Amino acid sequence: MHSLFVLASLLATPAPAAPLPGATQEAAPLISERPQLMKGEIARLDPYGGWRDDSRRSPELLALLREQNRWTDEQLAAQQPLETTLQGEWQARERGEPLPEEWLTQAGSQWRMESDGSLWQRSDARSTSRQRLAPRQPAEGYYEIAAWALHPDGRLLALAEDSRGDRDYRITVLDLESGETVATLPHRASDLLWSLDGKTLYTIANERHTLRPWQLWAWQAGKEALVHQEADPAWLLSLYRTTDNRHLVLQSNNHDGSEQYLLDEGGPSLLRAREHGLEYYLDTQGDRVLVKSNRDGAMGLYQAPSLTSLAAGSWQPLWSGEGRELEKWRLFARHTVLQYRKAGDDWLDVLDAEGKLTHSLPLTDGAGTAWIQGAHDPASQQILIRRQGMAEAPHQRWLDLASGQWQAADKPVANPLYQSERRWVVGKDGVRVPVSLVWRKEITAPKALLLYGYGAYGTPMRPYYQPQVLSLLDRGFVYAIAHVRGGGLLGEAWYKEGRGRQKQHSVDDFLAVAESLARDPAIDPDRLFAMGGSAGGLLVAAALNQAPTRFAGAVLQVPFVDLLGTMQDPELPLTRQEYGEWGNPAIPADYAAMRRLSPYDNLHSAPYPPLYVTTGLHDSQVPYWEPLKWLARLRAHSTGAGPYLLHTELDGGHLASAGTAQQKAAREYAFLLSLAGVRH
Repeated sequence: MHSLFVLASLLATPAPAAPLPGATQEAAPLISERPQLMKGEIARLDPYGGWRDDSRRSPELLALLREQNRWTDEQLAAQQPLETTLQGEWQARERGEPLPEEWLTQAGSQWRMESDGSLWQRSDARSTSRQRLAPRQPAEGYYEIAAWALHPDGRLLALAEDSRGDRDYRITVLDLESGETVATLPHRASDLLWSLDGKTLYTIANERHTLRPWQLWAWQAGKEALVHQEADPAWLLSLYRTTDNRHLVLQSNNHDGSEQYLLDEGGPSLLRAREHGLEYYLDTQGDRVLVKSNRDGAMGLYQAPSLTSLAAGSWQPLWSGEGRELEKWRLFARHTVLQYRKAGDDWLDVLDAEGKLTHSLPLTDGAGTAWIQGAHDPASQQILIRRQGMAEAPHQRWLDLASGQWQAADKPVANPLYQSERRWVVGKDGVRVPVSLVWRKEITAPKALLLYGYGAYGTPMRPYYQPQVLSLLDRGFVYAIAHVRGGGLLGEAWYKEGRGRQKQHSVDDFLAVAESLARDPAIDPDRLFAMGGSAGGLLVAAALNQAPTRFAGAVLQVPFVDLLGTMQDPELPLTRQEYGEWGNPAIPADYAAMRRLSPYDNLHSAPYPPLYVTTGLHDSQVPYWEPLKWLARLRAHSTGAGPYLLHTELDGGHLASAGTAQQKAAREYAFLLSLAGVRH
């Protein structure tokens, strides 16, 4: 349930105050220059490049990071009571608004894996569950369980675990009856599949140093054998099982192409050779062979006569993706269900067994989102849809596929305290940019604003219900998501207009949204804040370079800020696979575009606002030295008062561990609230 506040305090707008009251007067510990010549198509001198340590063990480096952490802790000490209050509110909301649990039906039972690594089993939805595996999360340090696969007979369990945060997983095979560890397979991706007969466990090995998923291995009776290797350094391997559980698929893909193999007979059997720009993804249900593909331009759905006909391309179009973005589909014995986005909203189409459209249903309108939920029984006549909005807690309903009617279940209930909407802002070049917003209704005085952005990889930053954000709204904030180009809310074309040489469009859109909202009479233009993580950190950092006085503060979570330095080093994880997203510096036009945008290379003398920046020592996606170097260089250039804070998770990586995620979020939100003048 929502925390209760005195009405007067809710309706009052805190006066802006000096940044971080109670902070010590001690100057930030110096991050000294360590110039290093960066080699590439165009050599350049990186003033802080010498702080890179691939081993992550240098005593001098670790001492520096600990000293930065100490200083950050001291600067934020006064906000500790607010952090504690926030965490208490969030825990209360979690107890009052539990999400429906998801169970996997397999080996005659239902199974559920918790984030701490514990495994639970029950006979059916009406029976009591029992713990089959104790929690594996340590008392301290990072822990993530990325995937799990239960043997068909329910005795063996394979886990993909990460104890450092670098996403170089350890696969552990456990005997659930005896509790013994049967096998340990290091340096793996998170993909796990048991063969149809249960004799073989397929895993994908990471390439050393780059961590590219590149080799398929088969583990059987305690022995491993290499099955397949992806030679192209820009392509990645992955695994999945078809709907009817009759086929295992090995997939290789890059940013704009794919190639698939069947593993039914053990050795991979090629379905269709790769072609530049062609994507295809197989699924089967009984005798039906369906393919999601962009063969005719937009991503659509096709039916093939047989598996062996895939190479010939004799596919019958079933559903065109022209003007809409296909996200998920599910195959049933008598229906095909497709979930897609159109103009930013979620829709559902139902086709009959012959591929004829029988129902077309809008799932959302405006600042909400919905999707096909979980696994399904192909013999069923209904499908489960989960929906939520920025002011609407998650709920789910069953749809009868034959009638197209919703069945009684959870009903959508918007919280009456909050209001959400989608707006359209005219961008720098005239493009209309969607923005999702939510705020507390009865707070009428000008509000502070937190603007979130990502804008990369075609990822649609959906307007989810975020209980934690409610604590900002209760204290007089508006929360907004700028759906900039480079993201995927408006489809493939929207994505392509914000990647590679067009990446500046993302920044233009973000700043256009900020300027538009600053002119809203309900928003205090002097209390605009920005937040972005990973690729979203690049977006926010570039926006700060181009408009350093627009925001009153920002939080950058594991930000990708050294665009040139990373993309010029093909030995780093992801670099060779990311040329399609960010550009290849060996191409002069790509290099020029990256040079104009790269946050690290475009820092200049300006009054940058207060910043809180996070990183993880073992982050393999955005290595720790990027935020470290960027913040050091920003401190040297900024004419603002700061503070410019860096916190390094010494036992973590790119993502927060489940055990520390809430604590980290509380610190970030309390930082922004303090800058906005909120004390409790």
